Parts: sequence; C-alpha cells; structure tokens
Amino acid sequence: MIIFMGMCAFGANDLLAQQGPQKEAELGVEEEEGPMLFKFEPDYLAAEEARRKEILMTRAMIDSLDISEGKRQKLIRDLYKNNGSKKLNKILLANNKFEE
Repeated sequence: MIIFMGMCAFGANDLLAQQGPQKEAELGVEEEEGPMLFKFEPDYLAAEEARRKEILMTRAMIDSLDISEGKRQKLIRDLYKNNGSKKLNKILLANNKFEE
C-alpha cells in the first residue's frame, strides 16, 4: 500500500512538471500574435477608420441641412445604427435632373 502511494506521488510530480512550460510557451505565442480578430480580419482597423471618416462626413452633411432639430437627431441616430437607411438616403440625395 505504501509502495503504491509512493509510486503515485512520483508519477504525479512528473506530470505537473511537464505541463508548466508548455502552457507558458502557448501563452507566449498567443501574446506575440495579438488578438485573434487580426488573424481572421487583418484590415479591421483600416475598415473601422474608413467607416468613422464616412460617418463624420455624412454627419457634416446632415448638420448643414435646413431641417428641424428633431429630424436632424433622428437622421443622426439612423446614421449610427443603420449606416445608410432609406430615410437618410432620401434626405441626402439631391435631385440631379438638369434641364437645358
């Protein structure tokens, strides 16, 4: 019985010693690569920056319109939620029919 417990103690010690460095090595590799998002979408930050610039430009157009404050707030809310809703397109698109 004592021999069996002694063998278990030596066996468990070896198992713990082998798991420590492997986990540290895996964590080190994961930290070097960065977030997993960049692995699958490397252009994520550039796309977000382009979207922010587009939103700011569209918001400047909304602010320059001669509409009521309530309607302006609704359009800005649509801009941030839907980014191109039908209401927003209807207001921003100008009638570009030219007559000679």
